Amino acid sequence: MRSNGTGNPPPHYRQALDLYLAGRLRDTMNACLARLQFAAEPDAPTVALLAHVLLDSGHVVDAAREFARAASLDARNADAWLGLAQCQLAMSDRASALQSIDKALSISPMNAEVHALSAGLALRAGDGAGAVVLAQRATALAPGLASGWFNLALALQDQARGDDAVHAARKALALAPDDLRAAGLAAELEAAGGDLAAARATLDRALAKHPNSVALWTVKAWVAGRARDLASEIDAHAHVLAIEPGNAAALSQLVFAKKSALDWDGLAELQQRFRGGVAAKAAHLTPFSFLSDPSTRGEQRLCAATWSEGFAARDGAPPPVVASAHAGRRLRIGYLSGDFYQHPTAVLLAGVLEAHDRARVEVFAYSTGPDDGSAMRARIVAGVEHFVDIDPRRDTESAARIRADALDVLIDLKGHTEGAATAVLARRPAPVQAHWIGYPGTLAAPFVNYLFTDRVVVPDEHASSYAEALVRLPHSYQPNDRSRVASPAPARADLGLASDAVVLASLVAPWKLNAAVFDAWARILAAAPDTLLWLLARDDADPAIERARRAFAARGVLPERVVFATRRRPDDYLALYSHVDIALDTWPYGAHTTAADALWMGSPLVTWPGESFASRVAASVVIAAGVPELVAVDVEGYVALATDLACNASRRAALRDRLLRARTTSPLYDAAAMARAIESACATMAAQAAAGVRRGFDVGA
Repeated sequence: MRSNGTGNPPPHYRQALDLYLAGRLRDTMNACLARLQFAAEPDAPTVALLAHVLLDSGHVVDAAREFARAASLDARNADAWLGLAQCQLAMSDRASALQSIDKALSISPMNAEVHALSAGLALRAGDGAGAVVLAQRATALAPGLASGWFNLALALQDQARGDDAVHAARKALALAPDDLRAAGLAAELEAAGGDLAAARATLDRALAKHPNSVALWTVKAWVAGRARDLASEIDAHAHVLAIEPGNAAALSQLVFAKKSALDWDGLAELQQRFRGGVAAKAAHLTPFSFLSDPSTRGEQRLCAATWSEGFAARDGAPPPVVASAHAGRRLRIGYLSGDFYQHPTAVLLAGVLEAHDRARVEVFAYSTGPDDGSAMRARIVAGVEHFVDIDPRRDTESAARIRADALDVLIDLKGHTEGAATAVLARRPAPVQAHWIGYPGTLAAPFVNYLFTDRVVVPDEHASSYAEALVRLPHSYQPNDRSRVASPAPARADLGLASDAVVLASLVAPWKLNAAVFDAWARILAAAPDTLLWLLARDDADPAIERARRAFAARGVLPERVVFATRRRPDDYLALYSHVDIALDTWPYGAHTTAADALWMGSPLVTWPGESFASRVAASVVIAAGVPELVAVDVEGYVALATDLACNASRRAALRDRLLRARTTSPLYDAAAMARAIESACATMAAQAAAGVRRGFDVGA
């Protein structure tokens, strides 16, 4: 409980406060109401305590009223002003919250606790620099105040002062060694700074004292993920679920981690729990993870809709001006992404950004991701007229920055994937908002109007499963260009590949693999004995390697016929396809960027279109590349087609020749044509917005 800043409180207040500190909110409320009912005059400390109970119970508006009442009874009650600031922040009134914080500080300029609390509130209000100053003042006034150091660590973290933040967090933990928040923050900052061993030691010490702390196990899972220790990550998520079985976020992460490690023990039961949670509209179930689970389009839409409901805009900003008010100027298109660096999305999109007609459109890129110093980052920056870094954590300010550019259309490139700026998008900074590339499915969000797709990925009979108006691009919805360059191909022997083997490959992330896919691949390997299977692992210690070999051994495939490549630089990765005789697609989440990679390098990709967006992308890409005969109708056809190709060297050679010639002729790699299609689509969407309508449409070739 914070200091009330008014000297000695009334005698009854101590009794009520003890009830509050014991977590007995109802008894505290009754005690406060009884005192206020029978007292000749209400006193500010009791009214403020009542307000705290209301706030803790979720009654923010009522709490704000009582805090304001306490402040009117005693204008020098700092607790009332700070409580009022907390309510104002909850109601997104940041300006008023900062004024209330200033009032509390003016009352108690030498009170370290007030400064520490004010720092935390200032940080929530978006004033990170101010929070640092306030927390530093708190630690100067009272060097032994753990909350001052804790809030200083948070504020320094916000200002990207990692080393200083670690020092402050460790100081807070030393002063309050049993504080779970301090331990979790210190570990998080240590891991973010690259000291994973220190982070793990911090967490182990804290968990020895608090073995049932969901918060600490959650941080431990995150640290294990950064350390690429899938076994420890899985164990930590499992601990969270054991303590808190209804923790949907942990369930999502556990399912995805187990898929990434090819740890299928108990996975089906977890996936069924996930599916049941989707049906019950449980919050925090990650839509992206669900796309690679057994699920229907309708279930995927429901999962996405539930996720999107958590991002409703609350700032009350006026709607952006529609395109009709901007007649006489170029169309303004914005791209929003955290992947403007060496990332598959950037690889796909860079050529389109460069090919936009600057006489017709003005292009903005809003980056929420890192600057990795790569050539790809430089290429993206050079490819647009306006490149703007924004902070997705400050959604109000970021949305205002985008809104100030008066866009006609904002194209989101992340969707429901890690690092998405969904909260920014939810504030509707543009009159038309669309999604493209990043997430293969419906976002089912009221703040996203259109979805870019094509007629293979979303045929007419699937359209009702998508909440957005569908904008169908010609050929394939996937952009590419003709600038891809591969390193010289290493020798087969250096890659562990037999010189005379027919190489079947699926160089995709292991989380796309599953038992049904392995069943089909084992049949192909059995029918074509001269083949081997080439898969992708994180590194040589990836647990997926041994699990995959065991899984294939159980299907009658000798372990030496399953070979692994490890992650490498993009140009070196592309070079691997020089040795791929047949690329094999996966389901229900298929090859996307990797499909284009294989085809660009001349490797025929065998696929079959499933029932979801994520399962149909490879078919779209293969058809656009000019080899529709590589699209089977079902799993049986897929097995038969791959087997035939494995046994027919002349057919494989003919396909490779066609694919290599398609580099210069196929519309799949025509970035300029795709840029014209996007420009045409954006003009139509802007015109629809001006007319107050929203309809799906096809873009002409």
